Amino acid sequence: MPDSELHMHRPLTVVPSVKAFSGLQHVLSRSEWQLVAIWAVVRVLTILWALLMAPIRPLTQRELRIPAWPPSLPWDNWLERVVVAPWERWDAVYYVRIVRQGYRIDDGTAQFHPLLPWLATPVARLTGQPLLALLLVSSMATLLLLLAFERLARLDLKPAAARTSTLLLMFSPPAVILFAPYTESLWLLCAVLCLWWARKRQWLLAGIAGACAALARQQGVFLLLPVAWELWEASRRDKRSIRREYRNWLALALIPGGLLIWLTYRAIALADLQIDWSHPQSLIYSLLISASANKVVPHQAFYPPWQAFGLALVKYVRSPDLDLAIDLLFAGVFLCFILAAWRELRTSYRIYVIVIALVSFSYYTGPFHPYMGLPRHLLLAFPVFIGLGMWIKRPLALGFTITVGVLGMAFFLFLYVLQIWVP
Repeated sequence: MPDSELHMHRPLTVVPSVKAFSGLQHVLSRSEWQLVAIWAVVRVLTILWALLMAPIRPLTQRELRIPAWPPSLPWDNWLERVVVAPWERWDAVYYVRIVRQGYRIDDGTAQFHPLLPWLATPVARLTGQPLLALLLVSSMATLLLLLAFERLARLDLKPAAARTSTLLLMFSPPAVILFAPYTESLWLLCAVLCLWWARKRQWLLAGIAGACAALARQQGVFLLLPVAWELWEASRRDKRSIRREYRNWLALALIPGGLLIWLTYRAIALADLQIDWSHPQSLIYSLLISASANKVVPHQAFYPPWQAFGLALVKYVRSPDLDLAIDLLFAGVFLCFILAAWRELRTSYRIYVIVIALVSFSYYTGPFHPYMGLPRHLLLAFPVFIGLGMWIKRPLALGFTITVGVLGMAFFLFLYVLQIWVP
C-alpha cells in the first residue's frame, strides 16, 4: 500500500481509540481516580492480610486440604485457597449456600435478603466459584459506594471536606466488612444512591434505589423516612402538594415495594410467610425476617434499645469477653460520632441516623453474645461521616485518624478470619 494511502487510513483506527480513552478519562475526575487507586490498594492489602492470618486457624475444607505454603498444583485450586477461602466465615457461609443451591427454609438461609446472592449467581456461573463471585460483587459495590458517597457529601461540603468524610467511612474499623462477601457494601451503595437522587429531586430513581436497598437488607425500608422528608421539604411543606405531586409520592412507595417483592418470593417460592400476630416479636420475625432465623442465631429478639443495652451491660459485668468488649467500645465511640456530627447534618439525615441507631441497639442476640454484628449495623448510619468531615481539617489529624482506622481494620479482619468475633 502506498504511504499516502496508509496515512489516509491511519486516522480511522487511531482516532476512535483516542476518543474512547478520552471518554474514559472524563467518566471520573482526577480526584475520583485517586479514590479508585486507594480502593484498589485496600482491596489488595485486605486479601494479603487475610492470606497471612488464615493459616493460623484453617477452618474450611479447602484450607485443611491445601496448605497455604508452598504453592501447589493445580494453580487455580491453590490460588482459590489462599485468596478466596479465608473469607468464607460467618454469614458468608450462608450466602455461598444460597448462590450454590438457592434458598431453603430448613437451613436458615431464608433470613438473608436476596440482592447480593441474586447478583452473584450469574457471576458464579461464569467463574464456577460462588465465594469468588460474592467477593467480586461486594468489592465492586464498595468501589461504587465510595464514589457515590463522596458525590453525596459534596452536596453539603467542600471537596476537601467531602474527601475527608469518604476516607473516614472507608477507614472506619467496621468498614473492613465492605471488602468481605457480605451485603453491607451493596446495601450502602443503594442507600447512598437513594439519598443522592432524593437530594437531586429525582424521586423515581430514589424510589428504585431504595427498593434495591430493601432487597439487600431489612433496614432499606427506613430510607422511606429521609426521602419522604426531602420531598416534603422540596414541596415547601405544602399539604396541597401531596395531591399536586402525587406521582412523586407514589414513587416513594417503591422503597417498601422492594421488601414486598422479597416477602412475595418467600411466600410463593419458600412457603416461609406465615404471619404470626400474637406478639410483636412473632410479627417481626414471621414478617420482616424469618421464622427460621434461629437456625443462624439461636437466641435473638428486638427489645427497646435501653433494655437490650442494659442486658448487654449486665452480661459484660458478670462475664466479660472480647466479643462484647469490642461491640460496646465501638458503640460508645459511634455515639460520640453522632453527637459530634449532629449539628452538621440535614434534618433528613438526622431522622435516618436516629432510626438506624435505635434499631441497631434494639437487636439483641442472646445471653452469650448479646450484640453480635453491632458495629457493622451502626455503620449503616453513614450520614454521620458526612457530618464528621467538617471536624478534621488538618492533614496531620486526618493522617492520625486514618492510621488508627487502618489498625482497627487489620484487627477486625484478624478476628474475622480466625472466626473469633462476629463483625
